[in-house]
Amino acid sequence: MRSPSRLKQKVWFSKIEEVIDGIDTVQKYSKPIMRRFTVSATAGTPEEIAAGIVPTYDRYITSYDRNFKPEEGMEVWVDTVPQLDDSGSLVMAGDGITPVTPPDYTLKKILGTQKGKVFRYGISKIGGSE
Repeated sequence: MRSPSRLKQKVWFSKIEEVIDGIDTVQKYSKPIMRRFTVSATAGTPEEIAAGIVPTYDRYITSYDRNFKPEEGMEVWVDTVPQLDDSGSLVMAGDGITPVTPPDYTLKKILGTQKGKVFRYGISKIGGSE
């Protein structure tokens, strides 16, 4: 039997806010939050695939932490590691808008239940599939 903690990997979440800078609207990334979760290799579970349900996301994250409450639309680093400065904020490129290490996924759908202990989060690849 496999250990669930052995299958966990580091995943970073960051929220994007739009800030008005003079007459321009600029996107600002919040400080990334790192958690250890199990990340699937494919989109759907065998039960969903057998039932004919076609998911609208590429992969999903499984969480047992009920205190962690991400929001749909958050940027996610799964296969890459974001470059952080000493304060834990993202290191930005020369333009000051985009991070040096861009996120590779976005949180598309929260698949949690009201009473269950397991939460699933559907994530979609940014920039299409490779």
